[in-house]
Amino acid sequence: MIKAAKATAQPTSISPPSQGAGESRFDPITGNWTIFAPHRSERPDEFVESRECIRQQVACPFCPGNELKTPPAVWIGHAEHTEPIAAERQEATELSQPTTALKNEWSVRVVPNKFPAVASFVEQDSTHSTDPKRLPGNHANSKSEPTLFQRRPIAGGHEVIIESRNHVQSITELDVAEAALAFKAYRDRLRHWRDVPGIAYISTFKNVGSKAGASLRHSHSQIIATDRMPPMVATAAERMSNHLLTQGSCLHCDLVRAELKAKSRIIWRDDSLVAFCPFSSHLPFLVRITTLAHQPCYEDLPESNIESVSRLVRRVVSWIEKLFPDTAYNFCLHTRPPGCNDPADAYHWTIEIFPRITQVAGFEFSSHCMINPVLPEDAAAQLRSCALAEDPRLIL
Repeated sequence: MIKAAKATAQPTSISPPSQGAGESRFDPITGNWTIFAPHRSERPDEFVESRECIRQQVACPFCPGNELKTPPAVWIGHAEHTEPIAAERQEATELSQPTTALKNEWSVRVVPNKFPAVASFVEQDSTHSTDPKRLPGNHANSKSEPTLFQRRPIAGGHEVIIESRNHVQSITELDVAEAALAFKAYRDRLRHWRDVPGIAYISTFKNVGSKAGASLRHSHSQIIATDRMPPMVATAAERMSNHLLTQGSCLHCDLVRAELKAKSRIIWRDDSLVAFCPFSSHLPFLVRITTLAHQPCYEDLPESNIESVSRLVRRVVSWIEKLFPDTAYNFCLHTRPPGCNDPADAYHWTIEIFPRITQVAGFEFSSHCMINPVLPEDAAAQLRSCALAEDPRLIL
């Protein structure tokens, strides 16, 4: 009989990290940790993808002349088409409701999504009701079901902002008036949905390229309003509220002040706006834009600030596209959720822009912890070089 030898090896302690190894960084807004592993960017990759560069417009439902392929517009904007957005500031002109405008004379229009993610909600009368049952998603659906298998309808609205008459794909291809109008459409539709009784959360986002989730190439963004606040959003709002209660200041304002002091992650700033790669960025080359002055809600920004935001978003995307030509990207607009019961001053609106240059893989799905192969300091340095090449007078 062969007897198994007794194991003699003893467990060893974890070795201290070697020089150049990764590190983990904490995000005070979400409460999540991100692992930074710059050496992983050196791995061979056989699956490098870029955004498709097809410019065909066969049967595109967003192109002029195909208005009947979408539901009727709920918002229409008219603009003067002059020079590209990279040129000097141009003014957007008339905003009008679709009932008073010719449907075929539009620069930017907003339509209900033909394939909505949430059930539609239409008010029964002109007066807002305070009864949360007015939203169909708030109806109880079955008390007899086991509590381990909970379900409920979700209600709200899902809209598409068609950002140009031209069959273009990226925000960098819009002219300055179209871009400004798109961001004014965000403002107006955010105001609309936050006043709808029962709406708890509104997501405003743009997907460019199939890797970013876009199903159509024509430049557009989306708004989804729901009667349920996502748990991660509620957690972030609670953390910001706790910071205000314990520190007496806005968490985002404190982070911006700390980033400005550190300087290494700042890409661009002026008297009202700042763009930077956050210390704990969970994605490579993620850029956050916000106001230097405290402002909880994007939809309450002055007109001039909204135009400035549209120009800065366009510029940041152009810098990303300079580093990663034709890459897919997303941006998300975060504003104070209507269903947030915390003090308004605890919240601070932001826009986050990120190229889709890496894949979320098994570790991230299994742990809900992201691995970022690019340090934000390195990402900011590259983006800052693009900004300086565009304007050597830039002073941070």
